[in-house]
Amino acid sequence: MKIHNLLIHLHNNIDAFSIKPRHVDLIRGIVPDARIIVAEGQSNFLERLHEADCALAWVFKSGWYVAAPKLKALFTPAAGHDWVAEDPSGRVKTFYGSFHGRIMRESLLSMMLHFNRRIGTSLADQKNRVWGRPGYSECVALFNQRLLLVGFGPLGRSMAELLKVFGARITAVKRDTRGFEGDPLVDRVISFDRLEEELPEADHVIFVLPGGARTDGIFTSRHFNAMKPGACLYNLGRSNCYREEDLLNALKHGPLACAGLDVFAEEPLPPASPLWEQPNALITPHSSAISREYIDLFIQEWREILRKI
Repeated sequence: MKIHNLLIHLHNNIDAFSIKPRHVDLIRGIVPDARIIVAEGQSNFLERLHEADCALAWVFKSGWYVAAPKLKALFTPAAGHDWVAEDPSGRVKTFYGSFHGRIMRESLLSMMLHFNRRIGTSLADQKNRVWGRPGYSECVALFNQRLLLVGFGPLGRSMAELLKVFGARITAVKRDTRGFEGDPLVDRVISFDRLEEELPEADHVIFVLPGGARTDGIFTSRHFNAMKPGACLYNLGRSNCYREEDLLNALKHGPLACAGLDVFAEEPLPPASPLWEQPNALITPHSSAISREYIDLFIQEWREILRKI
């Protein structure tokens, strides 16, 4: 794609998600002949939108497309459609980020090792000057465990790629399994209607599902009850796939031994939420994709897409 006027509005309250001068230099090296405008804010972005044939933005509302008659392509780092709407007319191609897995899989791995290697207990022992070596006999290795990966899009595939290196036995769950038979990244791919029968065998159940009506409440109390006693649950996708009341019940009374949680029904997680008090829960503030390399990875992906369109 040949770009003449590139408009950029990538400001965010998370510093790692905001464009820096060095990023603009990288972009200039990719499209040296383009006129590059970095908007100072949303108002300035909208004022200059009529000139752009390509835009990089965190937010774009459906009604804005009519104000962008020259726009051919819109790129956003976001994986979900929460902040950037597709063009209702279909005139403008909209591209969403699919690079997040390289960061998020490390966040997932850190959670899994936190529980497998009893890091929480180690930190408590260190604080109390306790030499708790005998307790490490309870540690278990990933290569001896079964993982159930619920969601097998770009994010799930990236996670499977890393976890497979550790020798874990991975079953991926996908709504439509056609074309995924014999996938080298996992041992098996099953449809969602078979999830319940697989839960009693899984040591780790990982959710990397998108939000929306199709995934709303699909993991029920029945599924929690079917899980293997002592299993761990992780959610780095969206929180709508189960009720937090069911999750809490499973953490307090079993069968769950632990949970690594990055997304919640209400964010920020309210101080009154009982999840804060669960000693077997590891809570991170929707931060699994936050990393210094975030915008760099977005620019790399943008460059590759430009070469193909």
